[in-house]
Amino acid sequence: MMFGNIMYLRPGNLWKSFRVLKMHVDNVDGYAKNSYEDTGTIVDGILAQATSNERELTKHLWDQKLHSLTHTLVVSGRCDLKKSDILAYEEKAYLVLAVDNAGDLGVAGVAYLEERNDLK
Repeated sequence: MMFGNIMYLRPGNLWKSFRVLKMHVDNVDGYAKNSYEDTGTIVDGILAQATSNERELTKHLWDQKLHSLTHTLVVSGRCDLKKSDILAYEEKAYLVLAVDNAGDLGVAGVAYLEERNDLK
């Protein structure tokens, strides 16, 4: 059969490049002011919408029954992201909720994300 070795890819499930923005805290009149600065770092990964099963399996990360997990990002190699980083792709922004470096082998990582409309 001719099509036996061809993998089917749905549109939108290919590698995407995300800009990494890190939180920066300034002291303004004695108050802490948080802002995000572009680090110039690019993370390439495959973005997928989180399913209810993934939400159920990862609820131990937050020690609560409900949380705001909306997407997962699979990264090839070590995932050097931290909680509260922002990943920007086109007009969308994703807040990093947690990062799992699968097996701590540096082969792949999974970032658990929340899509945010208030951060750009």
